Amino acid sequence: MITLLASAALAAIIGMVIRAHALTVVKRIITGWVWLYSAAAPKEDRDGRRGEVSSHLHEMTNTLQKAGLAPGEIAIRMLEIWVMGWVDDMAWCAPFVPEVLADRVKRWSDTLRHFRVPKAMVAGIATLGLMNYSLFSSSNDQPLIAGLFTNGAVIAMTILLWKIKHPLARRIFNSWMGATAVVAVAAMVWVTVNFRLYEIVTFKILMLAMMMVLPVIIVVDKSWRNRLFKSRWWLIPVCWAPIVAGAFAGSLLIVHSVWPLLETLGAMILLALGMFMVCGAFGLAASALCWVGVKGSAGGLRLVASGIRRLR
Repeated sequence: MITLLASAALAAIIGMVIRAHALTVVKRIITGWVWLYSAAAPKEDRDGRRGEVSSHLHEMTNTLQKAGLAPGEIAIRMLEIWVMGWVDDMAWCAPFVPEVLADRVKRWSDTLRHFRVPKAMVAGIATLGLMNYSLFSSSNDQPLIAGLFTNGAVIAMTILLWKIKHPLARRIFNSWMGATAVVAVAAMVWVTVNFRLYEIVTFKILMLAMMMVLPVIIVVDKSWRNRLFKSRWWLIPVCWAPIVAGAFAGSLLIVHSVWPLLETLGAMILLALGMFMVCGAFGLAASALCWVGVKGSAGGLRLVASGIRRLR
């Protein structure tokens, strides 16, 4: 019984609040609607229309209040008139829409015409093309979830590189790269220990060759180079020389010759050159695709703007 009384009292209070504020809310709705559909009109017509509607609402409110109608009843009357006038409102703003739309499309076209394709976008499209080509040309049927995951990861990485100057994007990118490096090293260690690869001579020579090549990453990457050496370039060969000497000494101790190490280095260089050529071809194709897409979209939007103006 108490619950029913509380519910009835709450419903009555809510109804009173709604009726008390209904007129204000309805006026705000109508004013927002007028502001929306008149935005396409020139300033003089726009201001005149908004002033006319505002004055009409004020006069209607005063007239109906003098007639003895409650605020809730006035709000309902205004809502009825507003709904019935939608067609007239659309007819009023229809002549102004094509010109505004044409101007907006023309601005988009001009923006695209002067748009410079970011390097991150070209690299992302090239990576997507190369990766999807590898997935579809593989003899093993890859699950759909793997393709979606890899494509999503590449797109996310492209967006991060695009906004790399933003502190949050840079923090996410560095964390992602750090986690990826840790997982990759852990996987390599697990495979090495689990399959006892450290007992294979070829694997030992390969590790020595990789140890010699890894400093190239520091030389190529500007951030790492500045972080470790700053402007002291002479430190790079000084630090690299002991690594090279240690690799050759390790090869002499393992197989009593440096030729296997040199052959492995040659194979790695040839593989790197082949990957560079393939990635370069995909990069050129991605760059051409982006350029054609941007310029074509700009031209298409310009034609659309001209067509809209002609339809008028």
